Amino acid sequence: MTKILIVDDEQLQRESLAGFLKKIGYDVSTAESAQTALAHMYKHPVDIVLSDYKMPYMTGADLLKEVKSRHPNVILVLITAFGTVDIAVDAMKSGAWDFLTKPVDLDQLETLLKGIEDHIHTSQNPHNISLEQDSGELGFLARDSVMLALLQQAKRVADSQVTVLITGETGVGKEVLAEYIHQHSPRCKHPVVAVNCAALPSHLIESELFGHEKGAFTGATATRVGRFEEAHGGTLFLDEIGDLPLEMQTKLLRFLQSGEFQRIGENKVLKSDVRVIAATNVDLLHAIEIGEFREDLYYRLNVINLEIPPLRSRPDDIKVLSEYFLEKFAVREGRSEMILSSKALAALETYHFPGNVRELGNLLERAVLLCQGPEILAEGLNLQSKAKEKITSGKLKDSVGGLEVDLIKNTLEEAGGNQSECARRLGISERVLRYKLQKYNLK
Repeated sequence: MTKILIVDDEQLQRESLAGFLKKIGYDVSTAESAQTALAHMYKHPVDIVLSDYKMPYMTGADLLKEVKSRHPNVILVLITAFGTVDIAVDAMKSGAWDFLTKPVDLDQLETLLKGIEDHIHTSQNPHNISLEQDSGELGFLARDSVMLALLQQAKRVADSQVTVLITGETGVGKEVLAEYIHQHSPRCKHPVVAVNCAALPSHLIESELFGHEKGAFTGATATRVGRFEEAHGGTLFLDEIGDLPLEMQTKLLRFLQSGEFQRIGENKVLKSDVRVIAATNVDLLHAIEIGEFREDLYYRLNVINLEIPPLRSRPDDIKVLSEYFLEKFAVREGRSEMILSSKALAALETYHFPGNVRELGNLLERAVLLCQGPEILAEGLNLQSKAKEKITSGKLKDSVGGLEVDLIKNTLEEAGGNQSECARRLGISERVLRYKLQKYNLK
């Protein structure tokens, strides 16, 4: 039976939590201070500590340091008021497992504890599979040491309920990593719902996220359930979060703080138990500087930041990813086993890959379709001609770094200086275009 120690200087809080946890099958003890807790742990082993943050003499953060030093295998969860969330986040970076806000949601607490128990069981299981073996499951293939470490961190984060911000260039696999986190979380039996904020017209975003009542506006012929309701119990993945309008950023922040929202045209306050994972390839700190993104929302989303490196910086992954794509496309096309020649693989491993994993998949799909035999040669990849292509206009999301400047300048010139038309041709919003123009000092 899992042993839990509750530490809180408020007797009512201790007793209410203890009563609930005993009822659902835990071995529970209590302590009225951090000092008492440490004395108890010296004589009686525990698995999990639930500690209030604000206590006299020693805070929850102080207790965390002592627990990590004296009992490194014990997992500590902080309980904090909204005003000390930032402090709790700092404590997580120092080793706390997670934090809960007051008043404690008992369903959320039970889910969190089940996730911790699964982690304890897995870490104590001598037949635990290695990370390298595990790195190919759920669609995320990796052999690069940096990526393996990132997946290990993602798996650890999956057990918690905190929001995660995934950053990285277009095409690196941000949505795949979000799915990886969801599938390794206690929420895996519930839905993961993905929303691309950049793809939604601004006047439909609120309805898409929070839903609307019949007759709420012209064209609202029936009640619509929003994505937050659809994802109840599971995960909501908000891709291209930097494109979310400021008004909706405010409503998202309110939901993240309270778990409450309202459908358009309805006064009733609804609740949804959702874990939010956001992603962006935009520099949100710069967006904050120019007034395009709320600073308080950024810090609420960026509790844990997972940055996926570009494919060109992890050549060890190219071989395993190429093998995966070749098998996938060969099976789809009814072809026999396809392989890369040694020169073709070497060419891929030295290619810049501005479109990252997505571009690699597109390259190999084309090669499988056009190749006459079972072996794909270097010239069949057409990398040399791709490297020589002149950038005129196209999708901005398929270019990176210094290429953006030329792409924006050329497309803006082709559009006759019309920023709306330029944004349309680039496949981005006008707001992102304005941000890019400021970023690169383009007029």
